[in-house]
Amino acid sequence: MNIENARVLAARVRKLPPSMLNANLLADYVKTGEAYDLSDLCRKADISVRQVAQKVVAGSLDGVDKLPGYTMTSEVFEQAEKLYANGASRRDWLLVRNRHKPDYLENTLPRSALKRLELDPEKRKRHYADIYFRSWAKFWDGDFLNRMIDKIDSRIIASLPEELITEENCLNAVSKSGLTLRYVPVSLRSAIVCTRAVKNDAAAIAFTPGHLREQIRRLQDIRFD
Repeated sequence: MNIENARVLAARVRKLPPSMLNANLLADYVKTGEAYDLSDLCRKADISVRQVAQKVVAGSLDGVDKLPGYTMTSEVFEQAEKLYANGASRRDWLLVRNRHKPDYLENTLPRSALKRLELDPEKRKRHYADIYFRSWAKFWDGDFLNRMIDKIDSRIIASLPEELITEENCLNAVSKSGLTLRYVPVSLRSAIVCTRAVKNDAAAIAFTPGHLREQIRRLQDIRFD
């Protein structure tokens, strides 16, 4: 798929109503290399991100290279390993795998360039967003995710595989923006996370589990309408 065709397909998919999206079409969308919003499209169309990622992996190693990093969970990674880690594809697999590691991506710029980025918030945000979307979830740890939340946007937790999110990540996210609580998995909306969110933004009470609201109101001593 050449660059122009990829852009045309990507633009067309983004304009389609959710009812017209399916896993095969979204797998083709990934192959354009521009599917950073895949999780959002899948959520709107009620399609499993994992299902789309598995279809891409089964298709080709080139497609694997273009998957948004948050889709490359341990399960999807293991599927790719079985298909590409042996035989003629082994060398290419190792190259692809290694260039999607956070350590590799975070060390592509020299220290002098990173210092210049600190002077331009928008460029810095784009730089770290690129790292986040290209690095594979298989290689993420809590420290990496906290750095990405700090340097990009707390709302990135909306695209995180739920099994990778920790209470610490959620606390960090709602500390930056209380309304990020809406993207925190319900199972992680604990009293401490919700209290931090409401302290940051009183409107976050709307996303607090009902059985915790009165307790949090008392803790925060905030008046709600």
